[in-house]
Amino acid sequence: MAHGIADEDPTKKEIIDPPEILGQKLEQLAVGFVMLNILSSSLVRVYRHPQSDIPDFRSSMNTILPTGPGVWELRDHSGAKRSPTTFTVTLTKAIPSVTHMAFVELTRQNLLHFIVSQNIDGLHLRSGLPSPLIAELHGNSNLEICKKCQTKYLRDFRTRTAAKAHDHQTTRKYAKCRSTLYDSIINFGENLPRQELEASFEHARKADMCLVLCSSLRVTLAADIPQLVGKRGGKLIIGNLQLTLLAQLAKLNIHALCDDIMQGLMAKLNIPIPTWKLHRRIRITIKKQIIKIMGLDPAQDIPYTLFSRVRILVRQGTVSKYESQRLTGQEFIEHRIPMNDNTGKMDVYIELHWQGHYNESMYTIRMRLTDSAKDVHLFYNPKRGV
Repeated sequence: MAHGIADEDPTKKEIIDPPEILGQKLEQLAVGFVMLNILSSSLVRVYRHPQSDIPDFRSSMNTILPTGPGVWELRDHSGAKRSPTTFTVTLTKAIPSVTHMAFVELTRQNLLHFIVSQNIDGLHLRSGLPSPLIAELHGNSNLEICKKCQTKYLRDFRTRTAAKAHDHQTTRKYAKCRSTLYDSIINFGENLPRQELEASFEHARKADMCLVLCSSLRVTLAADIPQLVGKRGGKLIIGNLQLTLLAQLAKLNIHALCDDIMQGLMAKLNIPIPTWKLHRRIRITIKKQIIKIMGLDPAQDIPYTLFSRVRILVRQGTVSKYESQRLTGQEFIEHRIPMNDNTGKMDVYIELHWQGHYNESMYTIRMRLTDSAKDVHLFYNPKRGV
């Protein structure tokens, strides 16, 4: 069983850099980023939870984090509870933080080349980071996999259905293989995903800088990745409230909240941090009166179950000729529209009803009922409800 940091361990104490010291360290970090841009070098990041109202694991009982003590810290202190004023959210309702959005913009600026994450919250994908640039070493609570053919499915809900942590089978099956799907979460004592691990070490072998945020660096093999960068002479920079086991190897140790670090860095780079918008990609295909509606990962053709239900209406002018309502539960919706003499003159209205974690309203897409195919990209701002 995993535990928090022992009370007598000196690395448990949280450290806060004074403003003037933090400013100097961020200036050094910004200079490093500018040089990386000139040299077109690779960059690796390893971190735990940015500030997204999700508790971490090892923060102390008297942490300054607004989410309160870590999960394992509470478990190690029998009877301890979080303050009733502590604000936390479920993984499906969490909103990407300032840190997440800084990462998104740095990838757009070609200053960030790869992210290695120990999180399972799926917030990197929701933030807008391209999925090929992320290695989720401990899995994703929204991802399940067919072990027979390695086909992946993203879901807009938690995939874990088993009561026991090490029982990864879900209640769904892959239709083509007729095989049971498995959640992708990695528990302690289980092997890390080979493809993600190999990609992480490949980037570490060529990275000139590795920035670690919000990690105690106590869990291998994840901690071995930044260690490799530091040992081969790359710039290892660690941003964490507590000292880490790699503090002596690091060129720079920054003691501040990760959002403060990233806001300060982006300000010194003179790069604005974008506002988060939820990005949904929908593929609609109409062929011989068969309508297929499928959610997809924005960057790759990985099926993404997004809908609570889909309603299809076919009309000629203002007259409704056909209506159907399809409940979801599979990765795509496929439905045949009855043919008649006026089929080619009709419009199809596709009402998309979401899972609604961010109170997204129903969205209607209008198409002509003729053979066609298109991808629709939708963006939703939860703060404005638009």
